[in-house]
Amino acid sequence: MVKKVSDQIKTAHNRALFEANQQLANKVDELVEFQLKNPEASKPSSRTEIDHEKQVQITIERKKKEIRAQLALIKTLYRQSVLKVREEKAATSESRNINDTLILQLHNLKYEEQSLASEISAAQNYDHKYKKLPLISVEEFLEQFPEHAAASDHEIMTARIEHEYQGRLKLEERRQEKLKQKQILIAEVKKRKDDLTKLDGMLEKFIEAAEPIQKALATE
Repeated sequence: MVKKVSDQIKTAHNRALFEANQQLANKVDELVEFQLKNPEASKPSSRTEIDHEKQVQITIERKKKEIRAQLALIKTLYRQSVLKVREEKAATSESRNINDTLILQLHNLKYEEQSLASEISAAQNYDHKYKKLPLISVEEFLEQFPEHAAASDHEIMTARIEHEYQGRLKLEERRQEKLKQKQILIAEVKKRKDDLTKLDGMLEKFIEAAEPIQKALATE
């Protein structure tokens, strides 16, 4: 089914302009048809002919005024339509700019999403040092510290690392104590060694001093 031209016009201002043009065409057709039906008499002689001719001219003039008024209306509607079209173009351009901006923002968000996904994947697959720590198992940890049973995996891991850290602190304290004890023992051993060295020196001097006496005793 073929649609009417008026049905194909979407905007109200263009439809009003189209309808005004149609009305103008109808008025022009009516004027032409009226003039054809009432041709101008060359020389009306009777009163009836004169009155009829006068009435015809009045009607023609009225129809011409209606046509001029319709033309004025069409000019007004045309100007309004042009302004509306400009406004619609401006609105369309603004909407296009907004759409372009939104599309760009969407692309940026997708890029950020991909970047974040890559960072999350890298973080999840990263060979963290804490994974190499000789931590006690989760079961053993919860057995020793049941108050963490309702904690999340992250909280349990943090607590296990803290437990290992505290254990290492204690081991380090014990190591430092052992190191101090070792230093004390080393100092004592060195002192005794020095004392023995001094004693050896004294004995050698004593032997040297006693050597003449031994020789004298040997000759008697």
